Amino acid sequence: MKGLGAVVQKELREYFATPIALVVVATFWALCGYLFSFALFFVSTTQMVGSFHNMMILLLLVMPLLTMRIFAEENKTGTIELLLTLPLSDAATVIGKYLAGLLVLALMLAGTATAVIPLALYGDPDYGPIVGGYLGTFAFGAMFLAIGMAVSSGCSNQIVAALITWTLLVLLWFIDYPAALDLMPALSAALLHLSLSAQHVDLIRGVLSGSALAYFASVIVLSLAVATQMLRLRRLR
Repeated sequence: MKGLGAVVQKELREYFATPIALVVVATFWALCGYLFSFALFFVSTTQMVGSFHNMMILLLLVMPLLTMRIFAEENKTGTIELLLTLPLSDAATVIGKYLAGLLVLALMLAGTATAVIPLALYGDPDYGPIVGGYLGTFAFGAMFLAIGMAVSSGCSNQIVAALITWTLLVLLWFIDYPAALDLMPALSAALLHLSLSAQHVDLIRGVLSGSALAYFASVIVLSLAVATQMLRLRRLR
């Protein structure tokens, strides 16, 4: 547990030791605030469905910038070797890095929660869907984080890691498009289940379906397992 805490603290320090994380978080807050204000004051929308949609799209764009350095930079500079000397299993090391990323993600979403204040002042919001929407958005971000970590673990260049992560996330978002042809019903159903754009429709309304949560959990576990295996292979070299 002590070693796990050390990994989390190390990662948090490295996140904010460079301006990248600060710029990403500040940009996310600014864009979320702008888009929410526009919907509230110019479109007169007193609910957060559109805001959660915007948050998920923004997370798809910015999370690769946060995950690209998690392993890639250490692989490039050789500091990964120092990390491997800690009395900690490979799985625990990956989990420590993942927990640090989740804390940054929670900070990003917490900064947007101030949007609830004008909703309470100008309308009569239903707080249940709002809480559910935040949980769904967090689940999306947690999955993006895990995928980015898996990609970063196999790269030694941050830009390459970010580009591969973006490609995977965009493919997962649009993977349901061939389903519109409905040439093979079983395949179409599978593609719809894998599609992030299809999954987010209920989540932005605060509806947390068991199938969606199982999908996110499966992708997260698989991605962390890949990162752990990549770390194990590096240890054996």
